[in-house]
Amino acid sequence: MKRYAVAFIAVAAFAGALRAGEPPLALSDILKRVQDANPEIIAARQTWRVKRSEITPAGTWENPTFSYADENFPSGAAGVPAEKIKHYRIEQMIPFPGKLSGDAKMKYHEALIAEANFQAKMLEILMDARMRYYQLYLTDQKIILAHQSLDLLKDALKTAQARVGSNQSSASDVFMAQTELGKMKNELLEQEQEHIMIQIELNTLLNQPTETVLGTTQPPELADLPLPVADIDALARENDPDYLSAMHEINHAKAMLSRNRLEFAPDFGFMYEQEETPDGPAGRQIGFSVSFPLWFQRPWKEYQGAKEHVLEAQAMSQRMENEVVRTVHVEYTETNMHLQLARNYLSEILPAALSNVKIAREQYASGDGDFVRLLEAFRTWIDVHNAYQEQLYQYGEHWSELERWVGVDLSQPKATLEQEKSIPQENHHH
Repeated sequence: MKRYAVAFIAVAAFAGALRAGEPPLALSDILKRVQDANPEIIAARQTWRVKRSEITPAGTWENPTFSYADENFPSGAAGVPAEKIKHYRIEQMIPFPGKLSGDAKMKYHEALIAEANFQAKMLEILMDARMRYYQLYLTDQKIILAHQSLDLLKDALKTAQARVGSNQSSASDVFMAQTELGKMKNELLEQEQEHIMIQIELNTLLNQPTETVLGTTQPPELADLPLPVADIDALARENDPDYLSAMHEINHAKAMLSRNRLEFAPDFGFMYEQEETPDGPAGRQIGFSVSFPLWFQRPWKEYQGAKEHVLEAQAMSQRMENEVVRTVHVEYTETNMHLQLARNYLSEILPAALSNVKIAREQYASGDGDFVRLLEAFRTWIDVHNAYQEQLYQYGEHWSELERWVGVDLSQPKATLEQEKSIPQENHHH
């Protein structure tokens, strides 16, 4: 494919000079910077860490209570001083075995859900950054094409004016050339403003000043998908964070159900108190208490609610699984379609359109052709070039969307992807 690209780009060799001196803007560097600096990614990461830090406290007993009282106990008789008593008391509530471990297990699954949500947010933001990068490339190419077109139209306008001066054509050719030249100037202005707006969006994702100038971009490489759709489907079931979040929600609901069963069980309390007086020996109290659910309506309703939540989580998980499978198959098909269309443009349509405009230009300059034919060839070249760039962009977009739903980088070597696909889910994520 490279020989076709070289043949097409040769006519636009000066394009590199448009941005000479600007450092290249590698997509990998952009994605790394977004991952490190984007505030939405950082916030999602911190939410996950907060949830993870709540696991251990949830499985720990409540703090014991220590109290001290200095009492003057009245004697009840005149002339008899009050009895001084000092009380030292410590109490500890002890939940029924399994309650705190159930609370910790729920927090554990909440942390897994937060981790999956963090991964989903990161993939979403990275895909957004990737598409802004490809949009920058698309506008760059349209700007380059507009500059090329302006040079071609200026040359055609000079030729038309010369032919009118020698009575070889009518003034209509001049007016048509001037009209196309004005339209192309507007197209160039529009693309330059579009480039600025996309740059603002990408700088925002990078969490840097919106006016920061970005370097030259590169197109997505036209590569085949590394695995058949069935294997990519299997990868998505193992790695898609939205699907994993739904699966963790099922486990969270089951942990909640197990925990709510224990609401029918009693909790316990332990108390020790020491009493001291100035004149006699110290005394003590040791106590044990039981707290049981006298009003069964509350634990019963909580248990029933947990059972309904399990069914809800299972239905949501099935819906998400269906959505993942559907999207993976759609994006797989779209990626392959735009890949083939881009290759067709690169190998057949672009070279033919370029040859046509070159021949029409030469014939018009030599006096053998008319301006209308040159104009048609020129417009076809513009349309074909823009259509190719659009297919290239669509290919990159659908590849990125597929990666977002699969949850892994599909540009990795095939052996690495095969290995990831073979790792069982429970080992892969924990």
